[in-house]
Amino acid sequence: MEHEYLFLPVIMLFSVVQSIFGMGILVFGTPALLLLGYDFSSVLGLLLPSSVLISLTQLYTGRGWRVDRKEILNMALCAAAVIIFLSVIITSGGKFNFDLVIGLVLIFSTVVRLSTNFRQFISARLIKYQRLYVLVMGALHGVTNMGGALLALYASTIQNEKTAIRAEVSRYYLMFGIIQLLTLTILKPHSLSLSGFMAAPFALFVYWGVGNVLFRRASPSVYEGLLTAFIAVYGILVLTKGYI
Repeated sequence: MEHEYLFLPVIMLFSVVQSIFGMGILVFGTPALLLLGYDFSSVLGLLLPSSVLISLTQLYTGRGWRVDRKEILNMALCAAAVIIFLSVIITSGGKFNFDLVIGLVLIFSTVVRLSTNFRQFISARLIKYQRLYVLVMGALHGVTNMGGALLALYASTIQNEKTAIRAEVSRYYLMFGIIQLLTLTILKPHSLSLSGFMAAPFALFVYWGVGNVLFRRASPSVYEGLLTAFIAVYGILVLTKGYI
């Protein structure tokens, strides 16, 4: 493959993003590696170890393990959807394109975050139907590896403070990663990559040396602005990646 070794700088770059927002390696790394010619299962094998290690570190250092019963149920529903839909994709080899839906959701969430009144209205609806929301989020993540599109809006709706938002995202991404790694191990073990596991310590080094430092120094207002910009850029990327 012409771009065989470009996965490493991709992981290093988006490790910085994940260090700040709790997500980045999968949501940006997946379309990047797909554009470079990697197949979906190989992308999972390369990116998941780094994503899981950073999420685990964020939860451990941020003491984000405490979850109420309602959120445990939401995570269980989301996990079930990921397992079912990921298993179908891996065993069938099918490809589904939800780029338009995901991209529009992200752009919509950007508009929501920029309008206080609109945000309050949408947040009330999301909280009311959050079980359905997390089911859809899990299904999309199982099929596309981009559940972060919906998770960004979910986390910033049910949490307000930057550490709590990142912890919420990290919990789900750790769950996503463990489920995906176990599913690959059972259904498609040859997709697991030694290169992916070897890249994980480098991603953790980037987390400690760069990303976490930026996260601690960002004021709440700056963090909110960066998160809004992050969601918008991701939405534009997803909508236009077919033309890149």
